[in-house]
Amino acid sequence: MSQIFRPESSKAFAVKKIVAILVLLAVPGCTSSAQPTKTIGITIDDVLNQKVITRDITLAVGDKLEVSLGANHTTPYKWTAETQIGDPSIVQQTSHEFVAPNPPPGVVGTSGTEVWTFKALKAGTTTIATEYTMSTDPTPASTFTANVKVH
Repeated sequence: MSQIFRPESSKAFAVKKIVAILVLLAVPGCTSSAQPTKTIGITIDDVLNQKVITRDITLAVGDKLEVSLGANHTTPYKWTAETQIGDPSIVQQTSHEFVAPNPPPGVVGTSGTEVWTFKALKAGTTTIATEYTMSTDPTPASTFTANVKVH
């Protein structure tokens, strides 16, 4: 019994071609060159209850570090926007923003978050520090220090 050769319909061929193209386009996305982001998060409760907050973190060169510290901008207290970096050749601050809260209607005085982003530039150890102070009183209500090791 002989088999009859039936060529694929042009529609089936077109679908297979599109699938092949999509697979080829997706493969580079699987090998993304984006560097990992590590995070340190401190709640407003910790800020209000701990005068000194210290965290240790290890990064690889090229990693990003996101530091989020609770803050309440409805009070006179603010974190210093520009952090003090022990050795700026090891890590670099790339951004800083205040993320406002989204409270239910009628609720006032809720805390938000100060968020800093850093990039690990080269191997070494350094510190990142900031203070939660009022403009009228230089004595910090809380201090934050990250001990950073980059390998």
